[in-house]
Amino acid sequence: MKSGLVCKAYELECIAPLHVGSGVKLAAFEYLYDRKGNFVYFLDESRWIAFLHERGLMDEFAAFLEQGSPRGKNLWEWLLRKGVREKELQMLSVRRAQVVKLTAEGEAKDKLNDVACQTVLADGAPYIPGSAIKGAMRTGILYAVVKREPQRFRRFWLDFLRGAKEIERARNPRGKKGAWGRLAADVCRGIEQEALHTLSLPQTQARDAVTSALRGLRVSDAVCTAAEKDTVILQKLDATTKRKKDGRTESELPLFRECIPAGRRLRFSLTADFSMLKTAGITSCDAIFEALRAYTRDGLKRQESVWGGAYSELFEEAADADCLLGGGTGFLSKTLIYALAASEEEAQRMIVAYLDDAFMKHQHKALDSRISPRTLKMAELGPDIWILGLCRMREVER
Repeated sequence: MKSGLVCKAYELECIAPLHVGSGVKLAAFEYLYDRKGNFVYFLDESRWIAFLHERGLMDEFAAFLEQGSPRGKNLWEWLLRKGVREKELQMLSVRRAQVVKLTAEGEAKDKLNDVACQTVLADGAPYIPGSAIKGAMRTGILYAVVKREPQRFRRFWLDFLRGAKEIERARNPRGKKGAWGRLAADVCRGIEQEALHTLSLPQTQARDAVTSALRGLRVSDAVCTAAEKDTVILQKLDATTKRKKDGRTESELPLFRECIPAGRRLRFSLTADFSMLKTAGITSCDAIFEALRAYTRDGLKRQESVWGGAYSELFEEAADADCLLGGGTGFLSKTLIYALAASEEEAQRMIVAYLDDAFMKHQHKALDSRISPRTLKMAELGPDIWILGLCRMREVER
């Protein structure tokens, strides 16, 4: 082992359900939904095609799909009407997901729409890509560096303010969302180059990615410690600062995500080459996790100041978290703006301006008076409720 190279094993525990999307979205006719048993069965494609062929159902299946809109079709119930037994249907699946509450505003109960799938291995077991964990660590490291040396990064905030003014003066509202995205990407790239592009290599420009100290940080995929494939399907649930006519402050939307369930444990390894990392001031694995934890807790504290009264138990549970990981966790789990801005008020003004241009129908300038965005991303499964994506990490024996 060369000097400065450290390899450690870690366990990631899902405090709350966690969704890392695979990019696959399945329509209702592409999975089996047993609404009585409250399970979704994800089909093994090769077994499914072979089953249709063996049963002579190919043409009838095609006709089933062509009859009316495919949205809302229940493939499980159609197959039962064709005389297929439940046991046979279950054997066609590669994994199953529990479903409990399905109530979308303005829609019928017990209706499941498209499902955004979790990343899974070839055998159907869910996992968390190492790139997702390393990406969260990168954000935490950058946040820590900017908070530690604010004057060093002040020019990037001034660049952001100048760019924001130019966008505000633009006459074409449709182009503003893209302009904000480009501005944020440019500023973030500049921060990363300043903070992390610290390696000196021959015949390499300073702005080249090969000079990044994070070349010395490698994170493996996190896989389940037991042979566990079951997942859960959750409906999008936001707590808002705006009270509805019925007095509720929670909003349920017809968006469904497959998640790794709360309580699941996964293992990953972290390999750190400190001959590279130390050039950016990173001298231990503990320092990486401390930066990630501090960034996560700053964001949670900001949200607790608004929702802590109504959801005190959720924030008590969140106090143990090291990270908010995965999709659907919200803007505040990914932004560096609060580290860069001269004040909390200035940061919120910029977030409001961006969101108002990016999502014009949501009236952020009018309604985001206490926090922006004005939503707390939650997960609900039966009687249990969490802040979505919370997890803790601890070192374990290899």
